[in-house]
Parts: sequence; structure tokens; C-alpha cells
Amino acid sequence: MAFFEKFTAALQQKWLDYFQANRSWIILQMKVAAANTPDGGKRPSSYFILGVVNALEPKLGNLMVPFCQLNSDAEKLVDVLGLNFDPEKELAKRAEQSAQTQEAEIIHLLPDSD
Repeated sequence: MAFFEKFTAALQQKWLDYFQANRSWIILQMKVAAANTPDGGKRPSSYFILGVVNALEPKLGNLMVPFCQLNSDAEKLVDVLGLNFDPEKELAKRAEQSAQTQEAEIIHLLPDSD
């Protein structure tokens, strides 16, 4: 199970990197086909996400056959892979966390005043 958790975390990061790099045209595509997410946002269609992550992560192709044999519902596959979230919200959340971490590191590096 630890492998799968690490794998899905890496997959999520690759998806977010791809989304961020291609945001302008993906947003246009989402005007035609988008899905609601549990976090109250929107994301591209499941088939779009599955196509992108399969291209980004070749190892996923080895898992897709058994996954599809168990349940070929693309919505459920996106959910199992941990990709059922609004990428805009997730990027904003990660940017905020990164800024807080950097701020904490800067404060930690400042010398104590006497």
C-alpha cells in the first residue's frame, strides 16, 4: 500500500505540473467538458485526466489494464488515483503551503536579537 500512496502522490504532482504548464488551453477545454469535484470545484473530464497521466507516467499503463478490468468507470479510476480535485484550488493551496514553509525557514535563519 505504501507503494501505491507514493505513486499516487507523484502522479498528482505530475498532473498539477502539467495543468499549470498548460492551464490556458485546459481552462478553455473545461468550458466544454468539466466535472464537479468533492472540494466544490471543477476539473477536466476523467478521460482527459487519464489520458494525460498515462502519457506522463508510463508505469501507470501497467496498472490500467487490471484497474479497468475491475471497474472501467473512468470517474472511479480518477478517484482511486487521487485525481478527483480542482487543480486550481490544489495549486493555490500548495503555493500557500510553500510560502508558509519559506517564511518559517527565513524566520528560523534570522539570528536571535539580544
